[in-house]
Amino acid sequence: MAELARSTLSENLVPPAGLPEGMENDLDLSQKYSKARDSIREAIEFLRPRVSQEKQELLDEILTKIRENRFNLVVLGQFKRGKTTFINALLGEPVLPSAIVPLTSIVTILEYGDKEKVEVFFEDGRVEEIPKEEIPKFVTERENPKNVKGVKYVRVLYPSEFLSSGIILIDTPGVGSLYENNTDVTYGFLPHVDAGIFLLTVDPPLSKEEIAFLKDILPNVEKLFFILNKIDYVGKNDLEEVLEFSKSNLVEALGEENIVLLPISAKMALDGRVAGDPEAVMESGITKVESELKEFLIKEKGKVIINSSANKVLNILGDLLFRIDLERKMATTPLETLEEKIKKFREIQEGILQERKDSEYLFKGEIDSLIRIVEEDVYRFRDKKIPQLCKALQETCAKEKHRGSIELSKVMDKALKETIVKEFDAMVEKENQRINEEYARIAKRFADRINGIINNLLSLSAELFEVSLEQFEVEESITDESGLYYVLEDRKMLIDFEGAAKFLSYAVLPHAIATKKIMNDVNKKIPEKLEMNCGRVRSDFVERITKSAMDLRWNMQQKLDQTISYVEEAIDRAMELKKKSKEEAEKALKELTSQRDLLNHYKETILKARSEYGAE
Repeated sequence: MAELARSTLSENLVPPAGLPEGMENDLDLSQKYSKARDSIREAIEFLRPRVSQEKQELLDEILTKIRENRFNLVVLGQFKRGKTTFINALLGEPVLPSAIVPLTSIVTILEYGDKEKVEVFFEDGRVEEIPKEEIPKFVTERENPKNVKGVKYVRVLYPSEFLSSGIILIDTPGVGSLYENNTDVTYGFLPHVDAGIFLLTVDPPLSKEEIAFLKDILPNVEKLFFILNKIDYVGKNDLEEVLEFSKSNLVEALGEENIVLLPISAKMALDGRVAGDPEAVMESGITKVESELKEFLIKEKGKVIINSSANKVLNILGDLLFRIDLERKMATTPLETLEEKIKKFREIQEGILQERKDSEYLFKGEIDSLIRIVEEDVYRFRDKKIPQLCKALQETCAKEKHRGSIELSKVMDKALKETIVKEFDAMVEKENQRINEEYARIAKRFADRINGIINNLLSLSAELFEVSLEQFEVEESITDESGLYYVLEDRKMLIDFEGAAKFLSYAVLPHAIATKKIMNDVNKKIPEKLEMNCGRVRSDFVERITKSAMDLRWNMQQKLDQTISYVEEAIDRAMELKKKSKEEAEKALKELTSQRDLLNHYKETILKARSEYGAE
């Protein structure tokens, strides 16, 4: 279940003069995030010239991640709720043409860019750059009916201050047309978004389509913000009553008590920002929404990013400290004693490498078992759903049999597609959670075995050279990179004689016979669609599990190899140091001590900043 947004702001529409209520806390939190981010960035700048090319690339990735702190924000709502005006208000000017709102049939993605750029991504892989004014030609039902142009989505890059904080806005089709075209595209974004904004308005109440859609998306969105738009349509005295009425409708429809509804006038906010009128912007309520989004961005997403990034940098710092301590200790150990310890170290290397092979073999077996579980679950789902869907669609056909044969055929085709998407979405969500949990257990066992081997090596190092290596854990999970989409349409043919004949027969046959034939055709499609999409789901899970396992195996292998290489390199440098004069050796040791102090400084700075931010 999505975490429903809880307001931390005053219920008054216009806050008092000075900083808005709650802004001081946001500012303090933002400063702590900046401090933690800057401590990591400074450590990266120090480490970069001192590590391998591979580690430099990792540090660059970490730097990009903490700089952008990106998260996906999907904007949802029925026709004429003011979605585009709301998006433009967040951006500060009319970036999207307002004509998109009632007719949107394609997802539009807005990201930060140094300059304005609009790209159309097609289903066949083509990408076409267009002027902003031509967006309606690709995303509206009027100019691209039923997506005859084969558009997958449109991406808009724009130099907006709002987007520069890492937010990616996703504008989706209106709820009323959600299931007719682009269902796979719209739902394809939901599992990957971090927060959702659902727009309502003060005039029309919640529709059945909106209620059904909300129930579908709540499990897929980490956090959902409810916005009541067009508050400028009612007087201030009536606003409280309208808010209470709209909120009670949501509570009744969704069965959730802790719903917060934020009132705004998107038009007033946009007009105020275009005109440079801060009082109008404040009165519109848009700043409250932005404050809530900022808090989520910094507290929730930022915490994960800071903790993960800090641990990776701390591991690299720990590696360098380990190497320096090894070298310092070996350099001060008598040569004869050092040679004896080196001999002992080499004797156990072969045993360590064999232990690693054994662990990798066990890990592969567990991953193969996990893949078999996925296959069994997917095809058990198929076998269970065939009779259930046949029964459900038979009931739908009975309710709709008063329609003409051609219309009934279209209704049943739409019902089949909607049912397939709904059933598979629910299954994929449940299976994803189950497989992630099982993979996490398998990955932990493998990581524990490899870490045990490494700890054994480190114990030997501590015993031989009196040094140790501090480790910071990073959680392992299945990769989110998924190309899964459902196949709902029948295979297209150049000249569809069979389809044409089928529709002709529906038209000329007596209604009762045509109805029976329509239902027979639906029953025939059900196992075909289930089989086809079960195959896609299975392939997606297997691909992600395999990729995650390979990445983990490679990372653990690198970790062990690096630990061994650190000892080997420290031995080589210590032996070289012993060949130098006393003055040269002392100078080298002094330099090692200076580097060690600097590394410890960056380590303590990161630990302190991370602790203050609360991302441990």
